[in-house]
Amino acid sequence: MSKKIQPKRNSKKIFTVILILAVVAVILGVQWYLQSSRSLSQGVSSRAKGTPGAAIHIVEYIDFECPACATGAKKLKEYVAMYPEKIYLEMRYYPLLNIHPHALHAARYAQCAAQQGKFWPLHDLLIERQGQWQSLINADPVFMQMAQEVSLDMNSLEVCLQDEKTVKLILEERDKGSSLGVQSTPTYFINEKMVVGVKSLTDMLQPLLENGQNK
Repeated sequence: MSKKIQPKRNSKKIFTVILILAVVAVILGVQWYLQSSRSLSQGVSSRAKGTPGAAIHIVEYIDFECPACATGAKKLKEYVAMYPEKIYLEMRYYPLLNIHPHALHAARYAQCAAQQGKFWPLHDLLIERQGQWQSLINADPVFMQMAQEVSLDMNSLEVCLQDEKTVKLILEERDKGSSLGVQSTPTYFINEKMVVGVKSLTDMLQPLLENGQNK
């Protein structure tokens, strides 16, 4: 009699072990998803600077390989430094894949830096050294060097670079920009009004800042 009962007990034990493993797998999966979602959320929020709720809200669609974007970035950096309480600047990705072969990869590095709260230091290096990497066949070593200079966690960086969610977020932002009428870079939305190019940026922004300063 005991011989017939033993297999049933073994089956119950096996079933229990499988059930426990399944529950653990689900818990780990949920934790991974939540952590990934938190990282993506942090990556978006850390791409802004200035004062939330400021009178002037700027959203820029940027391509890191675009020379005009480099000029515009330097100009915006000056404006935000001079009027931090009057400007809130947010960055969005708009890689021009058909003409800039490194644009998407540069955006991936920028987004991975954003997830570690270091978007702006890497953003500045990508812009300042654009001439060093935009003509290279393989810009990866230069990007890696920049990542080390801003003290990114290199293991986390590697994971982020390989994560398909990183590219998905970048392309979704590009598509969102296209739906709003963006066709080239740099394109800015100043208080929801679209302006294209650095000259248009300064032409619109300077009077707003001066008027605000005189109030």
